[in-house]
Amino acid sequence: MRDPDNVNVRFGNELRKMREARRYTQEEFAQLCGISRAYYGRLERGEHSVTLERCKQIADALNLTLSDLFINLPD
Repeated sequence: MRDPDNVNVRFGNELRKMREARRYTQEEFAQLCGISRAYYGRLERGEHSVTLERCKQIADALNLTLSDLFINLPD
């Protein structure tokens, strides 16, 4: 079971919200980020820690700054 207090899970939940708000499928969004759909799915589920470099790729795909990517992340 995923720990909702885990930072990876919280980040994944926010990432999913941002992707869905833009109406991308996981496959479409993963392709925009230059990563596999399977890896992207693991990020959304909080199963992997994300690197700063990967965060930059995700922010670019969402047309956000790095700080915007984390602005709604709960403490």
